[in-house]
Amino acid sequence: MWFWVLLTFLIFLFYFANQHYFSYWSKCKIPFKEPTFLFGELWDMFASKKSQGQYFASLYERFKNKKIIGLYFSYRPVLLVCDPDLIQEVLIRDFTSFHDRGFGFDEQIDPLTSNVFGLAGQRWRDLRVKLSPTFTSGKLKIMYPTIYSCAQVLQDYIGKELKSGNDIFDTHDLLGRFTTNVISSVAFGIENDCLNDRENIFRKMGMKIFDTNFAQVARNFLTTFLPKLMIFLKIKNVSQEIEDFIMSIVRQSIELRETEQVERKDFMQLMIQLKNQGFVSVDKDEDINEERSKSSDKTKLTFNEIAGNTFIFFAAGFETSSSTSNLCLFELSRHPEIQKKVQDEIDQAMRNANSSEITYDMLQELKYLDMCINETLRKYPVITVILRNCTKDHKFSGTEFTVKKGTNLFIPIQGLHRDPKIYENPMAFNPERFKDSSTGLGKSKGAFYIPFGDGPRICIGARMGKLQTKLGLAMILSKFTFELVDQNLIHNEFEVDPKMFVMKPRESIKMKAIPR
Repeated sequence: MWFWVLLTFLIFLFYFANQHYFSYWSKCKIPFKEPTFLFGELWDMFASKKSQGQYFASLYERFKNKKIIGLYFSYRPVLLVCDPDLIQEVLIRDFTSFHDRGFGFDEQIDPLTSNVFGLAGQRWRDLRVKLSPTFTSGKLKIMYPTIYSCAQVLQDYIGKELKSGNDIFDTHDLLGRFTTNVISSVAFGIENDCLNDRENIFRKMGMKIFDTNFAQVARNFLTTFLPKLMIFLKIKNVSQEIEDFIMSIVRQSIELRETEQVERKDFMQLMIQLKNQGFVSVDKDEDINEERSKSSDKTKLTFNEIAGNTFIFFAAGFETSSSTSNLCLFELSRHPEIQKKVQDEIDQAMRNANSSEITYDMLQELKYLDMCINETLRKYPVITVILRNCTKDHKFSGTEFTVKKGTNLFIPIQGLHRDPKIYENPMAFNPERFKDSSTGLGKSKGAFYIPFGDGPRICIGARMGKLQTKLGLAMILSKFTFELVDQNLIHNEFEVDPKMFVMKPRESIKMKAIPR
């Protein structure tokens, strides 16, 4: 008897709690998607066969006539921002109300999260100011010889394989090994050859960061959608194996340089400057002034901050660039006339410079290749969703909607980039969109072309990412032509890996390289 009374009471209690929490958006008078019982959107998202980008893109497509839509992650209310003008308000105009990402990190148990990507508030701002001088065009030009040497290894590797009779390549793996060479060399000052050394430790660790095993998928899911639960359960965002590897490499690099007085023109050297003097020294040809570089010299970087930022530079740098390079090459292989136009531009630039090498200045002249990369980032944004956290109550301009402090907002990049109301025939690969437009001639106001985000929190490494992507493609296209092995992909889109939080094909795309 008492069992059934208690059970009935618990059912009613649960029912009314459910009704109470799921009435949040209706009370705020914000349009919302009816939630699934108990889980809200979480179960569909976690169990769905769609990727994160596809999931939010489908919500955007369904509700894009609304400016914002309320969603529930279990009992946690969040917002999907669909209107480009409001997106611009979040990212740029009223950035002070949305300056954090809303991730859940505990630096005491997860030291590698002490980085410019995840930190919040004043700590993020101070770190951003310190790190900004490390990614100027002047610093990248100084690092260029190191990056070029890695691209030369890539070019030579393909040529050697062709002579051995191997002309079929898994281009995502190939370009991932190239970008791992670049990042490990520039970030850690360690010369690697992941292309010829298939068992290279940097490549193995890089792949583990983006592993799709259950543990890593769960970590990524909790970090993005249930950050407070992650902190409560003391779950690390980064596995212990990867943390130990990064900490060890950073410690060895710093000790070697400081004890042996070794200096290199790379990211790690700039981190050591920030550790020892609190600011990055300005070279004579830099595009920033000395005062700006010293504007935050009251504090110096800690070891954990160096390790955390080196980790995020390594993780984000190799995967995003290799995916963009791979998908650009994929589209060039689908459109041989576009590939030929890129190659003609490279050939002409080399003739004009009377050089057999692609110099830094020459690379800046490859405008059509730039357009192809920009179009790739439009059609295939590697980061498909932007997350922001409301840091103080904010009323959206032109609306009656007030967002409460603590609310997380999601911006569906993939949905925006593929919206036919913004881009004509969005699934067509058309680099000409970017001939006279930095946003691809999109028919909208506000922020809608945002592959690197926008505003003060735009990706700090965007220049570096585009540089290594552009150089890698220029180097291999100057010597080789690429064709798709699977002819079905010429007219059909690939299937996206649903477990990856970045856009990546589920199956490897194989390409045939042909000497020019």
